[in-house]
Amino acid sequence: MSRRNILLGAIVSHLFLLFLSACQSVREAPPTPPEPPREESSVSLPDARYEVVQPTLEQQDEQGRTLWKLQAQSLRAESASEKLQGTLIRVHGWLYRDGKPVLEFRAPYARADADTREVEAWGKVVATSKTNDVHLEAGRILWKSREDRILANEGVLLKWGAFELRERALQVDTALEKVWSAP
Repeated sequence: MSRRNILLGAIVSHLFLLFLSACQSVREAPPTPPEPPREESSVSLPDARYEVVQPTLEQQDEQGRTLWKLQAQSLRAESASEKLQGTLIRVHGWLYRDGKPVLEFRAPYARADADTREVEAWGKVVATSKTNDVHLEAGRILWKSREDRILANEGVLLKWGAFELRERALQVDTALEKVWSAP
């Protein structure tokens, strides 16, 4: 194997590990000590684009309870320097409260931020509460787990039986049990 192929393999592995670490639980075992430096000295990551087929991502809180879970047809990601960003495509997701799923949604696109514990979905988002018979449709939602709130905008429709509420934007709790006007 050529030196170039070995370096390229190491870079791709590093990118994948960076992405996975952004989506892993806070409760993981402590990281292993870094490997000793290789002959190639310090390597800066090149700009790269890649795709992962049928990924499932999830995040847990400090007590090990699931916060969110996302399954997708694919994940398209880019790296620049050591920063990694990606978009999930054709997403089926679940949002949790106290370790129990309270909202299920489907969306053309989504992304999650492990640091802020937020999930954003866009396209035509269709969500259903798992605690009652309420449905939400919106062009875009942003779930803020720490606040137990979803900010929905771009043609929001909230359905509960025969009751329908149409707004430009709304705030709802994660289980679609409470509604507030958008900020």
